[in-house]
Amino acid sequence: MKSDLSSKYDPRAFEAGHSIQPETFDRRVEQRDSLDQHFTKLWLDFAIKGISRRPGLDLRTRLLVLAGQYTMAKSHPALEDTIKAALDARVPAREILEIILQCTVYGGHTVVEPAIQVFHRVAQERGLMEELRESQLPLNGNDDKRSYEQERKTWHPEDVADPRLPELIEHHGWLAVGRGLALRPKHHLNILSWLDKIDRDFADLWVKFCYGGMYSRGIVDDKTRLLCMIGDCLAVGEETNARGHMRGAMRNGASPREVLEVIFQTCVNFGMPPMLAALEVFVDIMAHDNRLDEIGNPPVRVESFGK
Repeated sequence: MKSDLSSKYDPRAFEAGHSIQPETFDRRVEQRDSLDQHFTKLWLDFAIKGISRRPGLDLRTRLLVLAGQYTMAKSHPALEDTIKAALDARVPAREILEIILQCTVYGGHTVVEPAIQVFHRVAQERGLMEELRESQLPLNGNDDKRSYEQERKTWHPEDVADPRLPELIEHHGWLAVGRGLALRPKHHLNILSWLDKIDRDFADLWVKFCYGGMYSRGIVDDKTRLLCMIGDCLAVGEETNARGHMRGAMRNGASPREVLEVIFQTCVNFGMPPMLAALEVFVDIMAHDNRLDEIGNPPVRVESFGK
């Protein structure tokens, strides 16, 4: 049956499908073919042979973005297939787990707990538990390796001169505050100061968990981690933080085309509306930064019907 369908629809689609859905792709094709062959061809040409094989993202990044998105969407069968696809593509197990764990920031433990269970089961089946034990961070993470003098050089001058900075560092520590300054220049002090005024104890817990902890682990490079965070936000329709992470990803070396590809990939699993909304956000960023020529000089807004 598989060889017949491969010939019917195109062997290249099956090669692409097996690379991202190694255990479920054949069943999905057979089910769709039994119901509607025209739809099956449209799906294969668009989602599988098309979007999944575009050169905007390397396979490692594409699979890590998908792992984060499926975690956020609580799509556990697809997450399991993606974990296995990433392992087959020789993505380190620790990196796959890290992208799942990073979802705690935007999805919370109700989202991440079942995803951990899926990953743990696959890791046990693949004999990866010893590798994971050996690759884990020490209890204090990377704190011993960090340098105040070196990191201060990466902070924006306006943040360094901000009169709020000394007090916030005194109360929350430079390890947490400084990581936020590096990732969200000219913004982090605003949100931290706002939370600090409302409830200093909560602000301390928040900044140390998110910035001093999760965003300082260094298991996945910041460029890839931030591309995945864009995907995480788009999976649940969260545009405000997606905007910040689009900027952050590019500050950390992502090309505009890589950001675009995360946005385009979103439409396969979450539909066209969130993709188009995110695209408008990204075009607005590029227009604000006078970089529209890097993405084809599109209009900033799509003309509305009736105009």
